[in-house]
Amino acid sequence: MVRIGVAQMREGDVIDQPFLISGKQMGNTVSNKLYLKATCADATGEVHCRMWNISKDIYEKLPARGFVQVRGRVENYQGHLQLVAETVVPITDTTKLDLSYFIKKTQKNIPAMAARLKEILAGIKDNDLAALVASFLNDKDFMTRFCLAPAAQSMHHAWLGGLLEHTVSLLELGVLICPRYPDIDQDLVLAGLFLHDIGKTAELSYEFMFDYTDLGKLVGHITLGTLWIHQRAAAISEKQGRTFRPDLLMVLEHIILSHHGVPEFGAAVLPKTPEAILVNLIDNLDAKTQMALDAVAAPTEDATWTEYKKAFNTSLYRPSITQK
Repeated sequence: MVRIGVAQMREGDVIDQPFLISGKQMGNTVSNKLYLKATCADATGEVHCRMWNISKDIYEKLPARGFVQVRGRVENYQGHLQLVAETVVPITDTTKLDLSYFIKKTQKNIPAMAARLKEILAGIKDNDLAALVASFLNDKDFMTRFCLAPAAQSMHHAWLGGLLEHTVSLLELGVLICPRYPDIDQDLVLAGLFLHDIGKTAELSYEFMFDYTDLGKLVGHITLGTLWIHQRAAAISEKQGRTFRPDLLMVLEHIILSHHGVPEFGAAVLPKTPEAILVNLIDNLDAKTQMALDAVAAPTEDATWTEYKKAFNTSLYRPSITQK
């Protein structure tokens, strides 16, 4: 049977193919029978999956997040497609799967984004910051990972090339916003925006599916990024025969440590400089806007509202009010 991508599914399609399943839950029908509700996904999108009259034994064998073989039919429910499964079977041997079907990729041109990244960062005039940024940009192994990595496992820009796409978006915002505030150190903001998430190149794994590495779970991208910056600054000091300015290094590392805003969201400290506050706000602006756009584009049982989104403490209204 020819594979049908989620984005190409139409009502009445008969499906028998692998998917990446997540968010599985057990529900009860009005007649008190158990059913499965979950999300099935591939690189083209996501679709709600339902399996009626499921047993607890079958449910418990399904992975919380992993690959499954689904046989069923595509149906229309309240204006949205859903996959009604006859069987859902875990796939334990993934060696025969073509993972390109399942791993979402950026829709933007990676070489063009990488060129724009370098173009903006070339405007940094501070010698120490320019040298530090260049040490990462000229590291081919690092830049290969940076251009391929997702920006998150699932929250925002969760696709291959997502970290690069997110970072370029931040830098574009930075060069627009900073001139509005002449007393802001634009060089420091741009360097902070580029470096704030560099630890995600080691925090996340993305060869098989998006997940956290052991290093990511035990150390985390904020700590990793801060350590790398400190190490590179020391190497630059040794190479140049002069000390990388300690006060500059301190406020730059503060940006990395505080860019999540509050400890509740993972910040090691609260932002305590104008530049750190601005980096936090710009990062949050891009991440939250992308999360909102993703939410209203995703299928839900309600055609008017998305499911509850923890990041916004509410469901989001989806219909477009733009005049045609």
